[in-house]
Amino acid sequence: MKPGLYKVETIDKRTALLTPINGDSDQYTFPVTDFTHDVTEGDVVEVWREGTKWLTKYREEETKSISSHAKDFMKRILDKE
Repeated sequence: MKPGLYKVETIDKRTALLTPINGDSDQYTFPVTDFTHDVTEGDVVEVWREGTKWLTKYREEETKSISSHAKDFMKRILDKE
């Protein structure tokens, strides 16, 4: 896996299938528990590596799913409380 922006194509019980949004034909699996938000199919996430750990960030600008925006908004409100 390379750092970059990925679209979450499908999610099964423990892993998500990611495809790069830059047009590459590669696909990667990523553990659902390692996402920093409640991931949903169709989300666009940024993935990068710090040390030995892969980190993720929900990319609101590129994600077009209303349910993903609502979930992310609620998570941010609950995290602030």
